[in-house]
Amino acid sequence: YPSAPLFLLTNPVLLEGMLIPILDYASSPRWRFPFAPHDLGTYPLANGQVYGGGEETEENQMPVEECGNMLLLAGALLKFHGDLEFARRYRAKLAEWADYLAGFGLDPANQLCTDDFAGHLPHNANLSLKAILALGAYGQIAGALGDRAGSEKYLAMAREFAARWQELADDGECYRLAFDRPGSWSQKYNLVWDKLLGLELFPAEVAKRETAFYRSKLDHCGLPLDNRKNYTKIDWEIWT
Repeated sequence: YPSAPLFLLTNPVLLEGMLIPILDYASSPRWRFPFAPHDLGTYPLANGQVYGGGEETEENQMPVEECGNMLLLAGALLKFHGDLEFARRYRAKLAEWADYLAGFGLDPANQLCTDDFAGHLPHNANLSLKAILALGAYGQIAGALGDRAGSEKYLAMAREFAARWQELADDGECYRLAFDRPGSWSQKYNLVWDKLLGLELFPAEVAKRETAFYRSKLDHCGLPLDNRKNYTKIDWEIWT
């Protein structure tokens, strides 16, 4: 997921090559959960997920994170590579993950996200952003495959969720780290997909307000990931 923009820019078929094994694994009897897997195994063995609860339990999984990743990357692959066959081949699995996000993505439960070193966090605003934009991406996929009703359904849902997100996350000068944490903030790096995919789910003011606030939080290591610690990540800084 963090490296995807580089492949979308230089050679999208390599991104497709990374997505196919995950989708094939998730479509196999080995994966029995309604959300996307975190991994295929520990390199160099692709012998089943080992992270968190692995193939056994939902404990310490990243359900919203991984569903969002796969839908966003599938949508980006369609936009930047234009191969309808890929989207058609995996339509059923992508639809399953879109439905999962429809039910659990707007206000995520206590779970990990890609920044798992920061621990579990409920009501994660940046994770919610990912889910909302992923629903929009799936709406675009459905439209490209000729499903007008499906496209309208998921895009309308994404627009509704985006409006609710602005209310839930609003903290005056910025948008919160988590909906239930007034006075908090975080990098909303997932918002970049609204621009890349041309979804226009969020008004430009959201990004403008966030970036203006970030300038007041810069330190010698750059822009911290959020208000809890002073560490950061270069990939997310680039996205932001």
